[in-house]
Amino acid sequence: MCFFALPALGGLSGILQGIGAVASAGASIAGGISANNVAQYNAKVAENNAISERERASYDADLTRQRVRQTMGAQRAAAAASGLDTSSGTPVAVLGDTAGQGEMDVLARLYSGEAAATAYQNDAQRFRAEGKAQRSAGFINAGTSLLSNFGSMAARRYQPLGR
Repeated sequence: MCFFALPALGGLSGILQGIGAVASAGASIAGGISANNVAQYNAKVAENNAISERERASYDADLTRQRVRQTMGAQRAAAAASGLDTSSGTPVAVLGDTAGQGEMDVLARLYSGEAAATAYQNDAQRFRAEGKAQRSAGFINAGTSLLSNFGSMAARRYQPLGR
């Protein structure tokens, strides 16, 4: 003889299981949204770091240019004090070398800053992509949890009693 569970016997249990399923789904969604918010914040921090790196590199480049001008001024003064003609010959070659090396230093500082800024921008893009994926995963996990729990509830409701 086969009997099916009466709805009244499993009613409270079913209600509690349904509430648990909804709460679990809500937690999955909230977790995904929270993870996305953290990732978006981290992306903004990385973008700010990129801006800071570019500004730092520009500042360092300006300082380097200033030091090169000071060095070239000291070289001119030393050449003039030695009685050399500062408009031709060796003093001009020395000044040219100093200017060239100084500009190479400037470009190296700017390149270094741009490379660091690009790395931070890449981090920002990665953080955003991860955040979107975590948010999507939260919704997918919520849907999966609801379907699984409500499927289990339905299967138990129609199982025969007392075999």
